[in-house]
Order: sequence, then C-alpha cells, then structure tokens
Amino acid sequence: MDRKIRMSEEFARKSMEDYDSGHDWWHIVRVRNLALYINENEKMADPFTLEITALLHDTADSKFLKGDSENGYKMIGEFLDTAGMTNIRDQVVEVIRNVSFSSENPAINLSDPVLQIIQDADKLDAIGAIGVARAFNYGGFRNNMIYVPGEGKGEKNSSTIGHFYDKLLRLKDMMNTPTGRFLAEERHQFLKKFLEQFYREWDFGTQEIY
Repeated sequence: MDRKIRMSEEFARKSMEDYDSGHDWWHIVRVRNLALYINENEKMADPFTLEITALLHDTADSKFLKGDSENGYKMIGEFLDTAGMTNIRDQVVEVIRNVSFSSENPAINLSDPVLQIIQDADKLDAIGAIGVARAFNYGGFRNNMIYVPGEGKGEKNSSTIGHFYDKLLRLKDMMNTPTGRFLAEERHQFLKKFLEQFYREWDFGTQEIY
C-alpha cells in the first residue's frame, strides 16, 4: 500500500475516534469504495487525489468539532504538508470544505471532478439501507425522537423520520455523475418503501404516504 494512503488512513482513524458509528471509519471505507467505483466508470479524476480526499473528507465535520471546522481544515492542511502532499493540499481541503449537503457553495469550482465524485459517494452512503441505519443511529446519538406525527415535507423537522424529508429524499436529484444517479435510484426507492412500511406500522396505514 502507498505510504501516503496508509498515513491518511491513520490520520482519519485518529481524527474520528469520537464520532458516532454512522460517521466512523467504516463510513470512510464505504465512501472511498463508492468514490473509486464511480471514478472507474466515469474516468473523471486523478485516482490518488480522489482516494486521499475520500479518506479525509469527514475529519473536519463540524457536528463533532463543536462547530470549529476551521481548526479541522487547518489540521488537514498541516497533515498533508507533513505527509509530503503539499501539491494536492489546496484542492483536497477545498473539496472537503464543500463536500457536505449543508456546506455546498456555488462560489467554488463545482466542475472539479474530485468534488463531484466525493459528493456523490458521500450522498449515496446517506441513502438506501445503510442510510436508514445511519439516520436512526445519529438520531439516537442526538436523542432525537423517532417520529413526530404530522412532520414531513417541511424544513427543519425535529425527528429522524422528519430528516428523511429535510434531506435524504432530496439526495437522488442532487447527484453529479451518471454512475451516481444510477446507484442512487435503487437506494432512493428503498427509502420510499421503508417509509411506506413505517407509516403502515405506526398507525395501521391510515396516514397518507408522501
């Protein structure tokens, strides 16, 4: 294994020790696998830069840094310098700054293939069966309600089911690549089927399915 990739794996593992299990090392593994698969099909990005970015993409997550992402970005930049990757530092940090659903910024270079692929891979891991598991895991981590009757479709719902409408059901239409869109379709359909079953069990099918 490339020494720089191994160093990046070690940095990611250490940086994410206190993250919940939906945002842990195995999330990184899944996103790396998805990103490399997308790139194998699309042949858009430099494979090495893509893999490094996938490994580091969640190490400055503001949810787990008390909102202090800037210090996280600084640490990533310092790590890349120390590991001999100054040549890709600015690109990697810029992608990480803008990869998440909540921080996408139209002012950056949206045509960067590394950004496009990492965004797709990260979103894909938020939907489908894994996405459902991650949503309820994080909801429990934050002590959120499973469901508040009447929530749905709106913004800023407080429950985990509400989060499906705030974010998860929107991700399919936000994919950048053909491969991402193809993979997202099956996972999106799973979300819809899950909600249908959930409502059926919640109140015996008397509630409208959105």
